Amino acid sequence: MKTSVFRLVLIVVIVIIPINILTLILSNTAVNEVQKQISQETRNALELYMSQIDGSMERAAAKIHYMSRDSVNFGRLNSKEVTDEEEYYKQLQSVVLLYKELQDAGTENSWMTGFYALFPDKDIDLVQCDYSDCADELPEYVADVAKNSPDQIGKWKVVTINEVEVVVLVAHYKNAYYGAWIELKRLAAAMELNNMDDGIIKAFTDDDGRVRYANADALEQLDLGKSYYQHNGVGYVLISAPSDDSDLNMVQIMSKGEMTNALPVMIRMLQIASVIALCIIPIIILSIKKWMIKPLNKLLSAMEKIEQGDMDIRIKEEKSGSEFEQINSNFNHMMDEVANLKIDVYEEKLEKQQIRMRFLSQQIQPHFILNAMNILYSYEQEEFPLIQKMILFLSRYFRYIVNAKSDFVELHEEMDHIRNYFEIQQARYPETFFAVVEYDEEIGDCLVPPLLIQNFAENAIKHSLKIGNQIDIFVIAQKLGDNKVRIRLSDTGEGISEELIEKIERFCRTREYQDGLGVGIQNAIERLDILYGGKIAFRIAREHPHGTRVEMIVPLVREKYRKQEDI
Repeated sequence: MKTSVFRLVLIVVIVIIPINILTLILSNTAVNEVQKQISQETRNALELYMSQIDGSMERAAAKIHYMSRDSVNFGRLNSKEVTDEEEYYKQLQSVVLLYKELQDAGTENSWMTGFYALFPDKDIDLVQCDYSDCADELPEYVADVAKNSPDQIGKWKVVTINEVEVVVLVAHYKNAYYGAWIELKRLAAAMELNNMDDGIIKAFTDDDGRVRYANADALEQLDLGKSYYQHNGVGYVLISAPSDDSDLNMVQIMSKGEMTNALPVMIRMLQIASVIALCIIPIIILSIKKWMIKPLNKLLSAMEKIEQGDMDIRIKEEKSGSEFEQINSNFNHMMDEVANLKIDVYEEKLEKQQIRMRFLSQQIQPHFILNAMNILYSYEQEEFPLIQKMILFLSRYFRYIVNAKSDFVELHEEMDHIRNYFEIQQARYPETFFAVVEYDEEIGDCLVPPLLIQNFAENAIKHSLKIGNQIDIFVIAQKLGDNKVRIRLSDTGEGISEELIEKIERFCRTREYQDGLGVGIQNAIERLDILYGGKIAFRIAREHPHGTRVEMIVPLVREKYRKQEDI
């Protein structure tokens, strides 16, 4: 399957994708050339417009400079002191005549919004314009420049006066300040730049890129160093032309879509076809994945789960009308037959296992009878109270053994049985050992195999008691985490030998009978393996400085009649 998919992808990569990529490269090259050509034409037009603006500013500056030096009226107002009434009337006449000269200058230069001449010493302000929102504030602005920014005198500067964006010239001669100004909004109207019918953004900025006027809203700052601009999610090409006489820049921002409208129809069709072809390739691959690869993956996944032992796996049958529908149906039918065969084999195996469990359990029951009879026989007639007590312990012991026919009993029953067992052994070996049997109350109802702990308790007494020695035996059951129980039996005897530990470990690995290893231990290990299916931890080790420790960690199960295979 992987080879087929690889071949299919290889065909797509070698044939379809290169052709489409080549087509896109060629068409994009044509698009870029068209955009470069349009950008160059636009830049030439902007530079032409800006040269006209520069020419207008140069003519206005030359006119006002000439007037400040050669106009008799300007000279009288600039330097002549008022000494008598006659001179006063002459200066009044010069005011009227100079204003007329400023009007004539404005008529000669239609792009200028106005001209002005200010004589601060004589408190005469002559501001000539048809109408301007900044005319009244112009003298105040000129005074501020004269006081705080003398470096701007003699230069055209883009500024804001009374919220009006203007390019203004401030010049100085003797006692007078004079110049001209252009409102950018009026200039844009005169140049027919204030509409967006063609989708082109036109703007005036200063050298820092701050937008002073634009025919588009929400346009405040531009990076004049970049040729690409993003506005309202649309890509634009930015073209600018700076002024030679001021810090004014004329900017035009054109959408790439508008620029590509000049492309031949065939090139645009090739672009569209290439994009569509590239978009169809994933659809083809997804279709193959849905109709071929996905069903094959389902089949392979089911086979992998079967190899891992999951015989209940089935493939969902869908009405696809393809060969996979029949394959899936046959697969599910085959697995149903395998499952039925597995149930028959499992039931036979379970029956054999139950017979094996009963055999192992019965092996440990007759072991104690002969010793118990010997204990009763050893008592004298005058020790009748001890005989009664011993008979009571033995009756409890045999009752528990006779009734322990199930695979599991509750922990508190098994621990009570171990206490009773130690009572019998203390009667047999008085003052030779001390036994402690404890468990957490919260796990008293959990299930454990019956007679499991007794095997190791018998070994502790059998192999640890020595004449003249006294040992301690501890049987402790605790909850471990949320779902496990740890049962630990330890004694303070001489301790198990390394040879026996090695045999126990070998038996745990191989399940082969070990000579010299007690039947009880091997039976106990085998019972744990059968009952819990390997979900236990079992360990026997020497204690330091002496003694033996047996530790079993089993699942915490509380259901009284839980099935063995569910543990």
